[in-house]
Amino acid sequence: MFEYFIPVDVYNLEKKERINEPVKIDLHFDIFLPNEYGINLNDENDNQIPFQIFNTIKKNDKLVFASIYIICSFLPNQKKKSFKFLLSKEPIKTNNLEGIKKCQTKLEDGFVNLDTGKYIIELCKGTAKGHGGSKWGIRHFEHKEQGINLIKDNNNAFGGVYGPFFTVENGLINPPAHMIMNIEVITEGPLACIYKMHGTIPNGLRNELKNKKLEIYWSFFYNSNWFIRSYYLDDYVTHIDGKECKNKMTVGDEIESGKNNLQLDRYSHYDDTNYRRGDLYAEILLKKINEIKDRSPNIVINAMKKLNIDPNEDPSSWHWDNYWRMFCLLEKTMPLEDLAREVKEIGFDANKTVWTNEDHCKIIKSKKPVDVNSENQQTIFAINTNKTCETNTKNNYSFVRYSNNNIARLQIVQRKASGWVNWGTNGENEYPELPSGSTIISAYGKFDNWKSEVDKMEEKLIIKINQTLKINS
Repeated sequence: MFEYFIPVDVYNLEKKERINEPVKIDLHFDIFLPNEYGINLNDENDNQIPFQIFNTIKKNDKLVFASIYIICSFLPNQKKKSFKFLLSKEPIKTNNLEGIKKCQTKLEDGFVNLDTGKYIIELCKGTAKGHGGSKWGIRHFEHKEQGINLIKDNNNAFGGVYGPFFTVENGLINPPAHMIMNIEVITEGPLACIYKMHGTIPNGLRNELKNKKLEIYWSFFYNSNWFIRSYYLDDYVTHIDGKECKNKMTVGDEIESGKNNLQLDRYSHYDDTNYRRGDLYAEILLKKINEIKDRSPNIVINAMKKLNIDPNEDPSSWHWDNYWRMFCLLEKTMPLEDLAREVKEIGFDANKTVWTNEDHCKIIKSKKPVDVNSENQQTIFAINTNKTCETNTKNNYSFVRYSNNNIARLQIVQRKASGWVNWGTNGENEYPELPSGSTIISAYGKFDNWKSEVDKMEEKLIIKINQTLKINS
């Protein structure tokens, strides 16, 4: 039946306990070319192990290459696990694993709804209607044990890309809310579901940012705390906040909990948390809106009507998104020549106001988790990290993230009054800070030690693929 086997060793060099971590193994077949369905995987005790094969290359209907996912666990102080890929020229019957469940999508633009065993996730294409509930990305995210959708009423999203396009100077806001993404299946199976999301960002005012394409790869795994995404953006060079910006982006993970409620109420870095407090940009936008209201009231009246804002509502109480939508050319809230003039003034004022404000420019160092809701504008700009944790002090659920690239600044918002929580890879005045090509590994749940969890994200398991051997040789 099986003629050859490939021994594979997986090393846990740090000897940490690991639970249900995804492991990708790339196999090149040379001595023996198996049937695509002629592979079994056994552990060192000859127990059959579930696996998922994808990304295959064939020659005469036989495999010459395949990527294979397994889900691997290690006990504390366990350094090594050994496996054998058994190879046959004929199809072999394998044990079926239920694994990840594909469920009926619940949202109008839902592409896939997954029960991973750990999470319920709905990945959406977006509807381009301009509001939070029209954004592409993950718009339903629920830890099964907790049973709460972190995005209340599906009125926001994780994983959207905002900068460099989301700047007032570009006259464009919320690309996730103003575009529909294409989604392709890379693999869907019991252990891993991977999707390629891609599209062209809507054009704003700046020529150097027009017709830029974006790709995101989303990976979800069976019974794993981790989900992984990688971001790729066309090359660009522009200026934001008075500084050159090249091939960086703003990724935004947003939570909506409802008014006077916070699902996450503290923020930490792996080491001391260095940050600047407060976000002056919103105040600058409000000031500009009030100036326009005094100078050209019809512009604001017409914009409020277009954006479905109560005509009697004072701009100071508008939803945050409407400050930005006011200056978005896609919303057509004012003539283009007026928009171009206003956004140029906003960009200049924002740069001057933020960087001449001595209080804002002070760097705070905290050894304890930061109570962001108590800071100015319930916002901090966290400095220089790639390992972060947001925690709910009442229930001990945490959102842990690791980036393979360092992030110079992060915008962190935890605003109890509205229930809005934001983790964004941008600095002041919407300057993007995540390098294109970055991968973010995320986990949500209760962790005895979140630093150990993020260490494991960084300290990959090591795979050693040994020589193909003939069985009974």
